[in-house]
Amino acid sequence: MKKVFKSISVLVLSLTLTVSGLTFVQTAKADVAGDWQANAVKTPTSGSLVGAGYIDVEFNNSLEGYTYEVFLDGNPVYWKGRNIVKVDIGESTDGATRKTFTSNDTPKTEVYTTSVAKHTITVKATKGGDTITSNAREFFVSKKGLAMGDNMGTKVSLQKLNCSWYYNWGTKGFNNSIDNNVPHIPMMWGGYKDSIEDIQNLSTSSNYILGFNEPDIESQSNMGFWEAIDTWNDYINPLSMRKVSPGPAAPGGDSIWLSRFMGGDYICHNTWLNDGSWGLYYDYMDDASKKWVAGVAENVDSVALHYYLDSMNLDKLKSAVNTLWETYHKPIWVTEIGLFGRKGMVSDMSYDNVEKRNEIKQYVENIVNTLDGIPYVERYCWFPYDVDSTNDIDSYDGSGATAMFEYATGLYTELGKMYSSIGNPQGYSANTILDSESFDWDNRVQTDISYDKYTDKLKVSWTNGALNNLSKVDVLIDGKEYSVDNGAEIDTSSFEQGKHSVHFILYNNANEVIIKKTRAFNIKRDQATTHGTTTNQQITEQTTNNKDVVTTQKYNNQVKPAKVVLSKPVNVKKKSVKLKWRKTKNTKKYKVQWALNKKFTKKLKIKITTTNFFKVKNLKKKKTYFFRVAAMNDVGIGSWSKIKKIKIKK
Repeated sequence: MKKVFKSISVLVLSLTLTVSGLTFVQTAKADVAGDWQANAVKTPTSGSLVGAGYIDVEFNNSLEGYTYEVFLDGNPVYWKGRNIVKVDIGESTDGATRKTFTSNDTPKTEVYTTSVAKHTITVKATKGGDTITSNAREFFVSKKGLAMGDNMGTKVSLQKLNCSWYYNWGTKGFNNSIDNNVPHIPMMWGGYKDSIEDIQNLSTSSNYILGFNEPDIESQSNMGFWEAIDTWNDYINPLSMRKVSPGPAAPGGDSIWLSRFMGGDYICHNTWLNDGSWGLYYDYMDDASKKWVAGVAENVDSVALHYYLDSMNLDKLKSAVNTLWETYHKPIWVTEIGLFGRKGMVSDMSYDNVEKRNEIKQYVENIVNTLDGIPYVERYCWFPYDVDSTNDIDSYDGSGATAMFEYATGLYTELGKMYSSIGNPQGYSANTILDSESFDWDNRVQTDISYDKYTDKLKVSWTNGALNNLSKVDVLIDGKEYSVDNGAEIDTSSFEQGKHSVHFILYNNANEVIIKKTRAFNIKRDQATTHGTTTNQQITEQTTNNKDVVTTQKYNNQVKPAKVVLSKPVNVKKKSVKLKWRKTKNTKKYKVQWALNKKFTKKLKIKITTTNFFKVKNLKKKKTYFFRVAAMNDVGIGSWSKIKKIKIKK
């Protein structure tokens, strides 16, 4: 009896242990599945604001034996080759496939949307007839960004403007308080050596890259379409990133340069220079060297548009966008939108013009609402001038009303506050700008110059405004530093006639550069001019703040000089460079510029000469310098020569 009881006891214990073991395994499996469901989606992060278009998704594929698929807003993602079928813009899913992944695959993919809204990502894991669906990851999509150069101050926060992206014309983000939590989109600016080196050393988490900046004009990257295609194929096309075309300066959406870049065209040898260089076939018609250069449209994911006018015209912007779409049927990035004006002219949009400020606010609001509503527009961004229009790029001194913040302080204008509040997806916890972060025109940082033609002196002055940590100000005229006090007068009697640049560099208490401001003034002397008497041949004389304007008659029967043809620079002894160029007709003098970058904003130097040669001295060893020359006469200044560069070796 005892043996029977013992056997029954062992059997019961064995069954109990087996059942409890099964329960333990089932519980463990349930815990693993539950943990996977909660953490299946890694990126986008919960509640994040991401840029529209292609969106990177990372997920967890750690459940062995399962097949995984990613869904956007509960819908499968369809693919044709390397491209997602863009249902948002009406593409058909006929013939498309759905991507699935195993535990052995890299758990990364993409989804696509241009809908400014809240979205969800879910992942389904399937094994046999068993399907586990992850928790939905909520995130938000926006198109809104900002064009933000490194010369636009250090105080502003792009996060405060609720931007989903930005770019700075370079390959590296600021990685500081300016762009905290706002993704940077890199750009290969042009085809120069430093741009090539930057792209070769590219390190970014971005899934997009922007093409060359305004290659259709001399003052920017200045590339023939064939040169751009070669550079694109060598350096941009091999990148595993979504690619945005170069952004031409032409604002109409019908850029001939872009058409040639995308579709190809014929080139031949430049028979005028006869140096083996290439040019458009239609310019030189050399059949012996004529050849076809194929376009790169197949390797371009989106096309870029720049849109600047001296007036507010939303219809023209919509027309430009539609023209681009109808031409290429590729999504559009409007990477620069802005307005430019001049003081005292019809286009004057100075900040102190309250009426213009209000008009621009309405204009920008209409732009945002319009572009947000066009499904084939992926991204857009505004280009803001400083409140006083000073910058290192152009001379549009009446554009201050386009400012979204004061460069020096980072304080936000009414336009900036409005931009912060619009273009945000519903439900997103948007940042707000406080009253203490708002700009006050009457308490602005000012740099002023005033040129007196009678005393031949230039007065320079500045005010701190809301900048409470200003420690010193450097003043440079044509690149030469002047140690002067606030309100000082500088003797300019030894200066050449013509336009001169004044750079103000403001430092904080830690001796860090806060901001740089650029002004310009014009010296026009006449031997017959005496105090209170001006001959009728004197040319208009004007400082950039337009406080003193003398209206006079221009020389009759005269035109601006032709474009200068600059020869290759030669590095001679003692860290010097010899420049030489062809003489041009109707020329009195030549303006020579050199700098450490092709934008002519870094360490810019300017000299005026009457000869067709010039020697630049005291350059730095192993630095690459960029040079250009323009001819001048009493009517004005001609077109800049092609930019030439050289690395100092001696």
